[in-house]
Amino acid sequence: MSETSQRLYKFLSACAGNWRNAIYISDDGIGYLLSADRDGSPIVMAAEQFQQLTGEQIDPAECCGQLTGVGFKALYGQYLLWHAASPQDWLLDHLCY
Repeated sequence: MSETSQRLYKFLSACAGNWRNAIYISDDGIGYLLSADRDGSPIVMAAEQFQQLTGEQIDPAECCGQLTGVGFKALYGQYLLWHAASPQDWLLDHLCY
């Protein structure tokens, strides 16, 4: 199984096999899908990458919730503080699977 397939599998496992169970994050015009693994750690995938891999068209309104990038950082601030090596790692691009 390729690394890309593994990442997609991990993301889909976290959102029970359906991207609509993820939270849509809009950050500087880029869309991301957010779910959490069994430990509550964020699983983030760029919406564009998900669309390319699956052929599914993401509609943010169909996701179970929506956040801004600022909202994500507020929600996961403590997690990022303890798990990010640098402030650069707080960027959603660095958290993508």
